[in-house]
Amino acid sequence: MTKSNPTIAYLKTLINKPFLRSISPSTLLLGGTLRHIDVGEAWIDYPIKKEMSNPIGMIQGGFLAAIIDDTIGLAFFSMDPKFMFTTTNLNVNFLFGARVGEVIHAKANVIRMGKKIANFECKVFNAAGEVIASSTTNLVVTTVKAIQFADLHHHQQI
Repeated sequence: MTKSNPTIAYLKTLINKPFLRSISPSTLLLGGTLRHIDVGEAWIDYPIKKEMSNPIGMIQGGFLAAIIDDTIGLAFFSMDPKFMFTTTNLNVNFLFGARVGEVIHAKANVIRMGKKIANFECKVFNAAGEVIASSTTNLVVTTVKAIQFADLHHHQQI
């Protein structure tokens, strides 16, 4: 018998909707739209805004890393954790750029979920389906009780 996952049930109601409310201000800044969610994986589209660009009109690497971190965070929450986590490292390979006005697609998934450390990977694609960045990360589970998305929705916080 599989365990009920209220986080997945709630997040599935957000598919194909832009994030208009979030517990994370950076999620709102990035302006993503959830495209797919399942246990241990998240796919989010992000429009490249002028404010995210470098002097040549391409996405600045720090914003691309933030997109990766944001997508991995949602993939982690999809596993309905009991405790919060923090990123201990984020290794990003920047392969190609993306221009202002393009929409990029970030896909994150769990590699391994241990009791204390979680390993995730993320790939970011341009509209042509080319990988523009790939990443791996390790997250350490903290002692802070996890936020329950279903409870936040009830209180209109997400």
